[in-house]
Amino acid sequence: MKRRIAASEAKARPSRSVARRADSVDRVYAEVQRLAADFLIVPGQRINEVELAQQLSVSRTPVRAALNRLVRDGFMTLRPNRGFFVREIDPDDVRDLYELRAAVERSAVRLACQRASDDEIAAAAAAWDRDAAALSPLDPARATGADEALHMTIARMTGNGHLVATLQGINLLIRYFRRIDIETVPRRLDTFGEHRMILAALAERDAVRAGDLMEKHVTISAEHAIKVTRAGLARLREERVAASGGRNGGSPPAAKATSDE
Repeated sequence: MKRRIAASEAKARPSRSVARRADSVDRVYAEVQRLAADFLIVPGQRINEVELAQQLSVSRTPVRAALNRLVRDGFMTLRPNRGFFVREIDPDDVRDLYELRAAVERSAVRLACQRASDDEIAAAAAAWDRDAAALSPLDPARATGADEALHMTIARMTGNGHLVATLQGINLLIRYFRRIDIETVPRRLDTFGEHRMILAALAERDAVRAGDLMEKHVTISAEHAIKVTRAGLARLREERVAASGGRNGGSPPAAKATSDE
């Protein structure tokens, strides 16, 4: 009996080890994705795998696996013999992403008009009113989060998991530009008003009007985001050069440590 138990435990150990490695990859992926989505690591910046592994208290193996996943998902590029770099982005990229977002969100709100319950719609409107009332005009980061949360709430009302996952992916790629769009107080106030109009059309189950309002809302956001993208990217590059003492590139900022057992 003891031999059988020992044999069983020996077989289980590799599985547990594989699970720990997979968990480490997932955690590194999530952290680096967050840094990239918030532009705490900026376009064109080279990733120092050794320093990143040290900052996250993991080996280079999960770091390399996570970076390869980020290449696949559009956050990084791999340059032969040079390493991993945060993806470059330009106004054309922003336009393309917002065009995709407009198509997805127009479909989402039209489907929500058909499928959401009255309680879900009322809860979404009430939550937005609370968030809008609590937001400080001087806190664009919180406004960005509240804006994204409302759009995701509408998407979830469709009951379409693939649509929700698609929009989540788009949101990660545009998060910095969403923040740029909402940084100015006049644009933020316009956004709040547009949200209320979309929610009103949703409550009336007017799918055509809700879809038109959503498309216009996202298109206006795109136009404003593209307009300020050049200035925003220039500012980020200046900050990167200043932080690296005049050197191009550098390591990502310190991140929350994890353990790689």
